[in-house]
Amino acid sequence: MRIRILAGVLALCYGLTTFAQQQQEERRSNSQLVFPEFTMAKVRQSFGRVTRAKCNIMYKNAALCFLDEKDNKVRQTYVQNIFGVEFDSVRYMKVDTVAMGRVVAEQDGMTLLCVTTIDMEKYHELTQGGTDMPFLDIDMGGYGTDTFIDLSGAEQQQNQGYPLKDKWYFRMKDGKFVPATQKNVKKYVKPELKTAFKNLMEDRWWSWRDEGSLKKLFMYFQ
Repeated sequence: MRIRILAGVLALCYGLTTFAQQQQEERRSNSQLVFPEFTMAKVRQSFGRVTRAKCNIMYKNAALCFLDEKDNKVRQTYVQNIFGVEFDSVRYMKVDTVAMGRVVAEQDGMTLLCVTTIDMEKYHELTQGGTDMPFLDIDMGGYGTDTFIDLSGAEQQQNQGYPLKDKWYFRMKDGKFVPATQKNVKKYVKPELKTAFKNLMEDRWWSWRDEGSLKKLFMYFQ
């Protein structure tokens, strides 16, 4: 009887963990922008320069955009000379030529970042491939095809919002941004901890999609 009860408890715990992970994967947003409004933010540039502008992050491609108050147009920011942006206590770092990653944790000169975008595959499943959204033109400033977003904040309520997905990165001590996958990070594992790292990867509770799991990796890296 005790064995059956214990097995039932373990099964319940596993089910709750799976459910929690599914809930994390099924997050929704009614807006195509991370923040409800364009907020005055600190934009960190090369040579230590800091400028201020009304900014936001687009869920479509995790790009930084700003509101040009001269003509009230929304523009995607050209980020070649931009390192990151700060919205009060929320910090972002440029992960590639477009995407901005939210700083989740830092330790020993390394950073864990999360890039959140709209899961377009799931979105098309929800709308049967439709595009039933009112749009606002975004000026790409000559650095790509013009894109469109809605600033109403309510365009997807009937479909329970845009489905979101996360992609995780580590910024290593050498300054490189590395996707958080076993294949990409294993070369940064300390030689004396390779066996421990392998055992961690075999742990049934380990997940590359879980913030708590990823934070544990800091101690394994050189």
